[in-house]
Amino acid sequence: MNQKRVIEVAATLFLEKGFAYTSMDELVRVSKVSKSNVYYHFSDKEELLEGVVDYWIETYQRAIDQILSQNQLSVEDRVQMFLKHLSQGVQSREYKGGCPFITLYIQSPTHASHIKEKIGLFFTGLQMKVSLLLKQGVEKGEFRNTIHIDEVAALFITNLEGALFISETLKDATVITKTASQFFNLLR
Repeated sequence: MNQKRVIEVAATLFLEKGFAYTSMDELVRVSKVSKSNVYYHFSDKEELLEGVVDYWIETYQRAIDQILSQNQLSVEDRVQMFLKHLSQGVQSREYKGGCPFITLYIQSPTHASHIKEKIGLFFTGLQMKVSLLLKQGVEKGEFRNTIHIDEVAALFITNLEGALFISETLKDATVITKTASQFFNLLR
């Protein structure tokens, strides 16, 4: 329970203040978990960063798998449900760290290649899941059957990342869902 608490607090602080600007002492203070307990679970801040990346990956995977399973809804409705969930997260963080993965990737120490690889694998997996959704959309007649599914999935993710960044700079989470609507209109 303490380990989970420290990761959740770190997940918020790293996005709000930055990995480099968050001290272990501050984590102890905010999480109200003793210093010895924090160091029992994480030998250093980098190990904690890896735990935070895993936390975000699991959070996103859960949300994505939930929308993938709701076959009764259109692909666009399912994706928009997921994006509304993302938008709420962005708003609740007061527009800091629009995309946790890019924020943490950029903030990762240069030598932390295993953390960067983990984030890369997350995006590879995400693209496969978006391809799966697009395939379902084509099969259901939502999208035209001439689209190149994998290329469009890659474009969708690039588009989403841009929308997340712009929503952060404009402090407007509606950019995320509006951009996706415009994207889907191009696929009909």
